[in-house]
Amino acid sequence: MTNTIPPGIEDWARLPGPAAVLDAVHVRARRGHRTETGTLTGVELTAEQRREVALLLGTRWELSGKRVRLQDLAVRLAEHHLTVRGLVEALHGEQIEPDKAHRSRAQAVAAAEHARAAMHLTESGVAAHAVERWLADTGLPRPGSGELQALAEQVATVLTRLRITSSGTRLAQLAADTLHDAHALDADRQPGRGVARLLAIEHDLPRPQRAGRAWRAAWAAAGVMCDGVSSRVLVLNLPLTGESPAARLCAAAPGEPVWLTLRSLTSAWTASASDVFVCENPTIAEAAADALGPTCPSLVCTDGIASGAALDLLAGLATAGCTIHARADFDPAGFTIADQVLSVASGALSWRFNARTYAEECGLSGHHDAPSDLAAAVAGLRVAYDLARSPVHEERVLALLLSDLAAGAGSAGR
Repeated sequence: MTNTIPPGIEDWARLPGPAAVLDAVHVRARRGHRTETGTLTGVELTAEQRREVALLLGTRWELSGKRVRLQDLAVRLAEHHLTVRGLVEALHGEQIEPDKAHRSRAQAVAAAEHARAAMHLTESGVAAHAVERWLADTGLPRPGSGELQALAEQVATVLTRLRITSSGTRLAQLAADTLHDAHALDADRQPGRGVARLLAIEHDLPRPQRAGRAWRAAWAAAGVMCDGVSSRVLVLNLPLTGESPAARLCAAAPGEPVWLTLRSLTSAWTASASDVFVCENPTIAEAAADALGPTCPSLVCTDGIASGAALDLLAGLATAGCTIHARADFDPAGFTIADQVLSVASGALSWRFNARTYAEECGLSGHHDAPSDLAAAVAGLRVAYDLARSPVHEERVLALLLSDLAAGAGSAGR
């Protein structure tokens, strides 16, 4: 549309002063106000910008110090067969839609998409009350962009297959068969979360937040088996008992770090109430095994961000009455791990994961607390970290950690 504007006017309109004026006109038009008459009271122009606007309105206006009157602008533009609104629309390449009309249209589009999404799910056999609960989930795309309808179609496709599929289907196989992507139903993908949360609604189960117990329970209710071997956790001298393979693996290797998979933890197991230390890096576990062997206190290593296996294990240990002493690297990922631990073991204690230890390593001055409670320790540590912004990895305090392990739980909260 810009080719309908005379070149001289278009050049003028692109200058900072006129551009500010025309932007204000655009706002007025969107709000449903007049664009050919009235005064632009909200536009503050510099002396240079007034000079630029005066290229059209004249020197007399520039020297008057008055604000821009739209009727004056309309008169000047009429000489070039333009209206004020017409110039703004030509510059933007589209007609101006009032905000009220835009909102009404957007609401109508969103409502239509919401209805289509509900229709897809209802036609796949989902009860109306379950559909409405699912559509109210805050984790879904907002209707209006087409993403919600696309997700509902994918969820309906999976559910339709589940209605005719025998129990024992594996999740990756189901994803490959229905959505042509073996990872499409993973916990970090929207279709996977969408189906799992709808299954949880249908079977009155807790809403899955991640690839954990609630996630597996939702899929199991539909006869789908989740991958149990990709998720793993490293342990040392863990006092597990019971029929699970994890218990047998731990018992068979005293003093030796052992990898436990989620699969090995699914059968019944428990643990004697004891102190369990949690670290982030395998180097800590390996060094502890070398230095202390079977005498080392129980140790769990998340190996980076905690997996589902690690979180399930820690949740079970906390339920069994174990006292969890947790730490990680002093960096943003370490804070995430601490938050993960607290999500499954709210009473966890800090294992030198506090502002005092961090300050000592970074040479920060001032008094720094070292509360035993992990949640309080992390809160103070975040403040100290924001000041220095210097990551400190666990390996840097390895000697200190080994000293704690050698002494047992007595020094764990320092």
